[in-house]
Amino acid sequence: MFPAMIFSQGGVELVPFAGYMFGGSVKYSYYYGGYNYAPKLDLKDGLNYGLSILVPVQSLVDVELNWTRMDKVKAIFTTGGYQAWEGDEMYVSTNYFQIGGISKFYNNPNSVAQPFASFSLGATWFDTSPTSDSEFDSYEDVWKFSIMLGLGVKIMFSERVGIMLRGRLMMPMTFSGGGFYVGTGGSGMTIGGWVSPLQGDFNGGLIIRIGGN
Repeated sequence: MFPAMIFSQGGVELVPFAGYMFGGSVKYSYYYGGYNYAPKLDLKDGLNYGLSILVPVQSLVDVELNWTRMDKVKAIFTTGGYQAWEGDEMYVSTNYFQIGGISKFYNNPNSVAQPFASFSLGATWFDTSPTSDSEFDSYEDVWKFSIMLGLGVKIMFSERVGIMLRGRLMMPMTFSGGGFYVGTGGSGMTIGGWVSPLQGDFNGGLIIRIGGN
């Protein structure tokens, strides 16, 4: 019944898209032999693609389900002083699985262009594999909690077809741990974390609206 109500009221928008993604880098801290090394893993930039499903819940707000993938690109360890890792490389495929919302700046039925801001959260999967020049036979995959922030515009050519252009800041999070404290000043909880790697993309997609009035 709920899917039928969605299709009868506002419909659903399917947005297959493609774009260009910036890979970012990951800094490590590695303590060995009395020295603290700082190797860095640089992820190459590359093309990405994916699918968004937009479900209108208000005149200015859509719920968004999003999958974004950048196929395997080379990731190379650069200078950190630790020779065992220097120049090693691997392939990394990046996958984002997100749920969030799109908030339009205004709702004018006579306007072809609809600028919007977007926010989402979910998980990121870094799928790793060795190259022909890798030092090791296998590398460990990594899953991270992540958030996205975006700005874009919808341009509708008709009630059913349009395009969506968007730029996004993509932020997988690394958490260092947390703690709970109690004292004379009160109680609370702390947690530390940072973004790694900081990524981003620019993409464009075809809007196909299904259902609705």
